[in-house]
This record gives sequence, C-alpha cells and structure tokens, in this order.
Amino acid sequence: MKRHNRIQSGFLIAVLSAIFFSLNIPVSKWLLGFISPYWLASFLYFGAGLGTLIYQMLGPKTNVKHAVIVRQKEWFVLMIGLDILAPLMFFIGVQQVDGAVVGLLSNTEFIFTLLFALILFKEIIPGHLWFAFILILIGVSIANLDEVQLIFNLNQLWIILAMVLWGLENNVSKTLSLGNPLHVVIVKGLGTGIGSLVVSLIAQEPIPNGQWILIALALGFLIYGGSLIAYVIAQRKMGAAVVQMVQSFAPILGGIMTAVIFVEPLGLGRMIGYGVVIIALVMIGIISLKIRPNQRAVSIKSSPNH
Repeated sequence: MKRHNRIQSGFLIAVLSAIFFSLNIPVSKWLLGFISPYWLASFLYFGAGLGTLIYQMLGPKTNVKHAVIVRQKEWFVLMIGLDILAPLMFFIGVQQVDGAVVGLLSNTEFIFTLLFALILFKEIIPGHLWFAFILILIGVSIANLDEVQLIFNLNQLWIILAMVLWGLENNVSKTLSLGNPLHVVIVKGLGTGIGSLVVSLIAQEPIPNGQWILIALALGFLIYGGSLIAYVIAQRKMGAAVVQMVQSFAPILGGIMTAVIFVEPLGLGRMIGYGVVIIALVMIGIISLKIRPNQRAVSIKSSPNH
C-alpha cells in the first residue's frame, strides 16, 4: 500500500511538473506584449536559477549520491551558450506564430534530441523512437496545411532553430544531470540569465518596467524551476520513464491553452496534427515502460530545465 501511494503521489507530481512547463507558451506569448524577447529570456532564466537556489538552500535535504561528471566546466559553458541563443529565437517566433502551432513545433525538439544523441553522442536508438520521429514530422506537417504553406516559413523557422539548439542542449544537460540536476538548473538559470542580460544591453533593448521584471522572475521560477523541482521529486518516487512520458505532453497542453486563451483558430489540419503527435507520444511512453531500465538506450526527452 505504501509503494502504491508513493507511485500515485509521484504521478500527480509528474502531472504538476508538466502543467508548470506547459505554461511556457501562453505565459511567454502574454509577456512578450510588455517585454522584448531579449529581456524575457534573461528574466525567465534568472528567476528559475534564483528560485531553485533558494529552494535548494531551504528545502528538504536528501542523501542521494550524484555521479562525478568529467569535463564538467566545458559542458556547463556549452549548455549556457546554447541556452542564451535558443530562448531568444523561440520568443521571437512565439511573437508571430499561433500558440497551437508553437505547441506542435515544440515537439520537434524530440526529433533533434534524438538525432544529436545518435550522431554526436553515439547512443543506440530503439526502433520505436524512429517510428515516433516519423509520426511527429507527419503531425507537424499536417498541422500546417491549414495555412497552405511550407512548414519552414520565416516565423516558424525561429521556433525550429530554437528546437535544434535545445535538442543539442538536452543531450548536454542529460550528461550534466547525472550529477545533481538542481545544480544544473541553478547554473543554467543564473548563467543564461546573466548572458541574456548582457546581450540585451548590447542590443540596446529598452528596459521594461519594474513590475514586469518581478512578474517575469516569478513566472520563470514557476515554469522552469518549479517544473524541474516537481520533475526530480516525481522521478525519485516512481522512476524516470513515466515522468518523461507525462512531461512529453507539456508542449501539446501549452499549445491548446494558448489557442483557448488567445482565441486562436484550431482548424481541421491542426486538430489532426495534434492527434498524430499525441499517438506518437503515447506510443513512446507505452513501449518505453516495457523496456527494463538497463535496456533503455536513450531518454525520451531531457528534464524540463530549459
């Protein structure tokens, strides 16, 4: 009974993590009406890093032992560099692209994570992940038939480029998260926040009002920091596979929320596209759960720390 309760509470916490992370799309679209993409990237990440640092200092202590990462400093520098560029591209795209499409395009992050894991990190990719790869491509392409346009139009290209960088960053973060995952989001948040701040000043972007700075900092901690903290707690209660499966639905949920909040059209193509992508995600989760932990060659997705 105790184990059942632990798994049940772990699943609920995993759902909470996905809900937090799904807020990324609608919240970003809303804040971009008051804050430039440059400053928004800085404040959201800085809020995540600072909030997670406070949580680690004041939160419960654990006796979990973490692995020692070789060339850790180099990995952190690469991670921060990617996370300075990726959110800037993402937020530029979010300004111009309907939230429902952003939610679908965000699932291509899985595709690029898979490709980088295969090509650069020499991981073995199970066959079912390749099938999911194709389904996600088909789903995203069908969704764009509503606009009768190519998937790689200029505005959507910003989203795709962000997913390419985050796909590489996921593999880097995965390597670093074998150590302490909370340390990863602290360093990522503070490092990326400061780096994006420097870029904002160089670009001479107008500094937003103080109230919007505080709102962005708080939401950054909720969306990124809060999501990761819930993710880590859920993993400890029920393992990684189910948590990753639940987390994979965050972009879809975020796209639907944005479409509803901003009254965006959801045509037949987008609805079919969402259905195809959801089938791919469910398939990934079901098959991955049947694979023993020591057989898993590559994670479905990195933890939600971008």
